Amino acid sequence: MYILGLTTLGDAAATLIRDGEVVAAVEEERFSRTKHHSGFPYRAVEYCLAEGAIEMKDVDHVALYWKPWIIVHKAWQALTSLAISPAMFAARVDRGVSQVSNSYLGMLHYPRLMRERFGPSDFRFHYLEHHPCHAASAFFVSPFERAAILTLDGTGEATTTMMALGAGSQIKPIKKIKLPNSLGQFYSAVTNFLGFDMFAGDEWKVMGLAAYGEPEYYDFLSRRVLRVDGPDAYRVNIRVLDHHLAKRYQFSDKILQALGPARRPGDEITDRFQNIAASAQLLLEDIVLHLLRNLHERTAEENLCLAGGVAFNSVMNGRIIAESPFKRVFIQPVAGDAGCSLGAAFLTYHGLLGRPRRYHMRHAYFGPAFSSAACARELEAAHLPFKTLPDDEMLPRVAKMIAAGAIVGWFQGRAEFGPRALGNRSFLADPRRADMRELLNHKVKLREWFRPLAPSLLEEASAQVFGHPHHDPFMVTVLDVAADQRPLIPAVVHVDGSARPQTVSRETNPRFWELIHQFKLITGVPMLLNTSFNVQEPIVCTPADAITTFSKANFDAMVLEDHLVVRP
Repeated sequence: MYILGLTTLGDAAATLIRDGEVVAAVEEERFSRTKHHSGFPYRAVEYCLAEGAIEMKDVDHVALYWKPWIIVHKAWQALTSLAISPAMFAARVDRGVSQVSNSYLGMLHYPRLMRERFGPSDFRFHYLEHHPCHAASAFFVSPFERAAILTLDGTGEATTTMMALGAGSQIKPIKKIKLPNSLGQFYSAVTNFLGFDMFAGDEWKVMGLAAYGEPEYYDFLSRRVLRVDGPDAYRVNIRVLDHHLAKRYQFSDKILQALGPARRPGDEITDRFQNIAASAQLLLEDIVLHLLRNLHERTAEENLCLAGGVAFNSVMNGRIIAESPFKRVFIQPVAGDAGCSLGAAFLTYHGLLGRPRRYHMRHAYFGPAFSSAACARELEAAHLPFKTLPDDEMLPRVAKMIAAGAIVGWFQGRAEFGPRALGNRSFLADPRRADMRELLNHKVKLREWFRPLAPSLLEEASAQVFGHPHHDPFMVTVLDVAADQRPLIPAVVHVDGSARPQTVSRETNPRFWELIHQFKLITGVPMLLNTSFNVQEPIVCTPADAITTFSKANFDAMVLEDHLVVRP
C-alpha cells in the first residue's frame, strides 16, 4: 500500500510510505531553491513517485496536513482584535484574506490538480488536522509502543499546542491550547523585536544569541506577556506583544517602555538585545517544562515524543532531556511543517486504517541521490578538474586536508530530509581551530558572528565528549560539553560551554563514520565540525547545486561521491 503525505502552506514537502515504511521524503525548496517554499510540492511529489518507481495510479491514499474549512476560530480572533487595536485587526485581516484566497480554498482543488498533473488515479484524499499530523510524525516513527506526546508551533488551523497519549496505532488528544495563546508566535514576535525575520526562519538566531545574554527581562515577560495559566496551560497577552503586529515590526507602547526600542534590521546587537533573547529563551523553556510535568502526571508514561516547530529549539530540548520527568525522549528531526507530510502519511496508515506499527525512524536520508557518473558529468560540464578516488584513498586524504585547515563541501548519498545537514550535504572542517567559526560564518556562510556550529562525532565517543553516553543522530539537542574537552574543540563549543551534536552510527552512515574515524586517527579528536552545505539558500540537493555553491563561495575543496575537486 502506497500513501503520499503533503505539506503545502509553507515548508512544502512530500513523503511517500509503502506498507508503513518511508520510501522518500523531501522539501520542495530543495528543487525550487526558494527557502521555505510555499505552494503545492509538485517536484517533491515527482521525486517521491520516481524514487518509489511508481505512478500516481499506484497510490492508494493521499493525505494533506490541514483541514481548510476550520477557519472559524481564526476569523473570531481577528474580529475580537478590533476591540484592542485597529492596527492589530488590519494585520490579521491582511494575512487572513491572503491565506483564505490563495491557500485554504486552493486545497479543495488538490485532488483534481494532482490527477491533472500526474495522471488518473483512484486514490482517496484525506484532509487531516494539523497538530495530530505533528503528533503522528513523532510517535508513529518512534521506538515507543506507548508515549506521552507534546506538539508546539505557531498555529495549525487554530490549535497551537497539543498534549496527547500515543498507544499502538492510536493517538488520543488530552488537551489543546488555541489562539491567541501560542509559544511559537511568542517566540516569533521576539524574533522580529530583535530585528530578525520570522518569515525567514530566524528564530534560530534568537536561540543562538540567548547564550550571550542574561535573563534581565524574564520577570517582565513572565508577568506581562507569557505566563502560566494553571497546571496545563499558558496565556499570551497580545495587548503587550502581538505576533501579527510584530510581523510588520510594530510593537505596543507597553513593551517598548519595558524593553526599550526594538532593534532595526542591520543595527548593532547590544547587550540589551542579548538579554532580551536570553529572557525569552528561558521563559519558553520554563513554560514547556511546566506543561511536561503535568503531562507526565496525567499519563504516567516514561516516554515522550515531541514535534511542531517549537521542537526545533534544541536548547529547550536539552533541558527537557535533563530536567523533565520523562526517561526517554524522541524528537522528530523534521519537527516543523515539512514533517507533517510524513505525519499525514503515517496518521492515515495507522490512525485511519488501523494498520499495525513496525517502523522506527533511525535516520533522515530520504532525499535524492546521484550516481558517480551523474556527478562526473556535471563536473565536466562545469569544466572543473577532479580526481576519482576509491574510499581507501579518498577518506584519509580528505581527513588530512581537513586536519590541515581545509573547509570541504561534502556531498554523498541521499539528501537529508529536514533543516539539518547530517553528513550527506555538509560543510566539514576542523573543530580544533578556534578561528574556524569566524572563517565559516563570515567568509563562507555569510551569516552573523554569534551563530554556533555543530559537531558530528562518532557515536561511541559521546561519553568522552559529554561525560555520559548520548544518542542523537538528528542534531536536535543541546547539552554541555565536558569541561576537559572544551579546550580541544573550541570551534563547536558555544559561549556557554554547550554543543548541538550529531552522533554518527557506523550502521546508518558508514562512509561518514569512516571519514570521522580517519580524522580521529590523525588528530585524536573523534569528530568533525559540520554545518549545512549552503550559502544563504536551501541546502544543496543536486551535484549542479553543489557546483554552483562552490563557484560563488570561499571554501577549499569539494567531494561529490567519489570525485574530489580542490580549488587551485
